[in-house]
Amino acid sequence: MVSERMRVTLGQSIVVEPKPGAGGNLAMEATAKAAPDGYTMVFGTPAVAINGKLYKQLGYDPVKDLVPLSLAAWGPYIVYASGTLPANSMSELIAYARAKPGELNYASVGVGSGTHLATVLFTLAAGVQMTHVPYKGIQQVAPDLVSGSVHLTFNAYGPLAQFVQSGRVKMLATTAARRLPQLPELPTIAESGVPGFEATGWYGFFGTTGTPSDVLQKLNASIVAAVKDPEINERIEKMGLVPAPQTLDEAARFVAAEAQKWGRAVVASGATAE
Repeated sequence: MVSERMRVTLGQSIVVEPKPGAGGNLAMEATAKAAPDGYTMVFGTPAVAINGKLYKQLGYDPVKDLVPLSLAAWGPYIVYASGTLPANSMSELIAYARAKPGELNYASVGVGSGTHLATVLFTLAAGVQMTHVPYKGIQQVAPDLVSGSVHLTFNAYGPLAQFVQSGRVKMLATTAARRLPQLPELPTIAESGVPGFEATGWYGFFGTTGTPSDVLQKLNASIVAAVKDPEINERIEKMGLVPAPQTLDEAARFVAAEAQKWGRAVVASGATAE
């Protein structure tokens, strides 16, 4: 959606090239090693902040070799618990986990994923111990969460909605710093006994380090104008996300802080990837 608007403001055609694989490294490395002229960008996620610590052998440095242009949007994780779990709020879950260290287990969509590391950050902040059970995707998590084979999972808003509506899965909290407009009754983890906690997913544009500042400013202005467009704003919010245009300075500070936060989670988890 954003690139469609950027085509108009930049007067340039933009080719969106899917480049999946290696946890986002193929796309990010292609951008990191591109000519620093502003003609190659990557649409990044927290993998930019995670992969430098997670992968032991990379041909590039995600933080040093990519320059943040601006976020497009961010979205929190929701703490989903099995309907069989005797905890009906986040504060009750924390009390239960503290009383029974190691008894609870949590699902993620893979070792080193945002859903895994966000839960690691939570366990560190809340002072609880839980067992990690990695899956290949949320489709595999859902039946085990419903049955109670796994007790909880951190995941995006939406994928488990049908199970929440049927009462087989319950939403306990959001990992954002503030409540979501879409779910105003759902408290944050920070409100539930872990002050200051925040761990969210995000989506943003990155260019190649060394790109001239005037080119970076032009790209930033185009991205910001697109994200602020009322129609795009509405579409982003309907996806359960929050529009988040940034200045270049704001984007740089944000990504630097995220690299520290997620790097701490990788080290604490002991996760590695080849």
